[in-house]
Amino acid sequence: MKVIVLLCFFTIFSFAKKDFYYSFINSANEQISQEKKQEITNGFEIINNVKKLAREGKIDEAYKEITDFKNKNKVKLLESDIYILYAELSLKRKSKRSILEATKELEDAINSSKIREDQLAKAYMFLVDLKLRSNKINEAKYFADIIINNFNDKVTKAYGKIHLAKVYKYEYKYAKAERILYEVLTKTTDILVATIVANELFDVYISDNKYDRAYELIKKVLDKNIDYYATDSYLALEQVDKLIKAKMPEFAVKILTELIKRTKDKDAVESFIYKLANTYMLMYEGTPKYLLKAKRLYEELLAKYPDGMYIDKAKMYIDEIFMREGKIKPSIISNKYIDSESMQQKVLLQELLNEKRNKDYETILKKKRVYSKISTKIARRFGFDSMNDIFDVVSIEMIKNFLNKGECSRLKETLKTSRRETLQKLIEDEDTKDKFFKCMIQEPYERAYLLAKEAFNSSRNAQLYLYLERMAYKLNKLKEAITFSAKVEMVNNKEVLKKEFLDRFLILNALNEPHSIERFYKYAQKHKDYIKANEDNPVIIDFYYQFYIYLLGQNKNKEAFEILNKLYKKQKDFKARVYSPFVEEELAKDAKNNNKPQKAIDYLLEGLNLNRKIKPNDLARTYYELIKSYESLGNKQKQDEYIKKCKDVQGATGSLYKKMCDAM
Repeated sequence: MKVIVLLCFFTIFSFAKKDFYYSFINSANEQISQEKKQEITNGFEIINNVKKLAREGKIDEAYKEITDFKNKNKVKLLESDIYILYAELSLKRKSKRSILEATKELEDAINSSKIREDQLAKAYMFLVDLKLRSNKINEAKYFADIIINNFNDKVTKAYGKIHLAKVYKYEYKYAKAERILYEVLTKTTDILVATIVANELFDVYISDNKYDRAYELIKKVLDKNIDYYATDSYLALEQVDKLIKAKMPEFAVKILTELIKRTKDKDAVESFIYKLANTYMLMYEGTPKYLLKAKRLYEELLAKYPDGMYIDKAKMYIDEIFMREGKIKPSIISNKYIDSESMQQKVLLQELLNEKRNKDYETILKKKRVYSKISTKIARRFGFDSMNDIFDVVSIEMIKNFLNKGECSRLKETLKTSRRETLQKLIEDEDTKDKFFKCMIQEPYERAYLLAKEAFNSSRNAQLYLYLERMAYKLNKLKEAITFSAKVEMVNNKEVLKKEFLDRFLILNALNEPHSIERFYKYAQKHKDYIKANEDNPVIIDFYYQFYIYLLGQNKNKEAFEILNKLYKKQKDFKARVYSPFVEEELAKDAKNNNKPQKAIDYLLEGLNLNRKIKPNDLARTYYELIKSYESLGNKQKQDEYIKKCKDVQGATGSLYKKMCDAM
């Protein structure tokens, strides 16, 4: 969106030349009348005034003016500017209906050649944003590709790539968006393009939870080109709101301070001072530092704007600051503003904060029903996202205590009354996250799983998805488990995918869907490093066994016997001969095929000497293979010994090997 606003000035100079020409001669080489020239001049004055209103942040007023002008305009020369400005303001207005109307009109204008050639790229850029706002991703990408492929100048191509990155960001393909933007940033020498790219990259970082990178980036942008925001109130306030939401209010302060310095509109300055004061209030950190800055600004409003729109609020907020500093008791403020619901709520919140400071958690929980009535807006003014943030502190402290003691069963009781937001904060805490999920996997609790699933279903955090996958498996919610497995793969965090590899194997086996299992084995062949990463997990034994069977079925004998050898060694390492004597029999078969009869005998005897009960049919097969191996070595004595043993096997019903032994 910001790209398009600034792009409006790309071709002002070239168009000025055309304006000069057309002011005398029309397309038929005829002199334009004085009346027509005046109509054109008046039209451009309207357009410029609309742009000015937009820069001042008066979007609704600007939108109404351009809409009225569009509907009555009869000068073709003005159509291109009108349609583009109409699209821009429709986007800024953020109304679904306006966006749909602007999309249709702009597409029709392009198709009917109403958009000047020098403004086509700009029109396509608007269409990318309009299509994204309408959730038409493929169409948005189509127009972004047009800008990149159909325009030759480097700057236009750069803007096309910026818009393509916006499409990828919308699709949650943050790595692609970041790569494209970074490429443009490193190649451009245009300060405006660099600023726009950096601004868009900031949004990608925030969306991708890369707050540290976003912080460093916006710091550089404001240091090098704060004019980008300071000359356009709409852009500035949009960025201010983003920065506050991203918990980077110090940069919002920088933009607002610059706006106050440069803005000549007295009413606008009053609003900026008020917003700056409120921003300082949001930066409250338990010390008077930012409260004092806010107080000075509220006092400035009282001094400079005694009849201003914020006079009453400024007075109340100064009293609020005194209360928060502890200079006025909450009860005094309550009596002074008895008719103000917001101040009454602030009094309650201050009482709660006092109790919190004193670690009087039990009192808070007892009065929770009363405190819960405090609005989210008031809570945010005191530096919290919501009232529940404070209540969560109590629950989290209790839960941490149980986790540190390993009391998973007691944790279950606490979770019965916990909110999903409490879980979210708990899991985001690096000190408790792993302990929490290990407890939940150890002591499955469906409500906790459902709360966690609801809270983090769209988190795009691969490790959280893996935890949820394991919880679902433990609760026998296999379909949900495989859904989380797909989400782990979607995030494509290699380290987490390694950890998740055998979890997916277990789930697919439990589901017993042959096609899905086959796809998994193909996946395993592509990611042999995942297999290696799980060599110390006992589940690898089951995987090796089934993977071996699969590879044999695919006639990939070489790979199959590599896995078989790993299975053989891993069974010995773990002292878990789960698939013996089958493993030894298969190794013996391979040795026999490679003309190593003694090696085959060693494997077969090892399988027999495991001190475990062997099924009659398997026993008959092993004896038969020993007979044939000794025969190839010419050891008649051993051959006769195992012929006798094979004939003595009881219960080998239907065994072909037993029949062959009996015939010897």
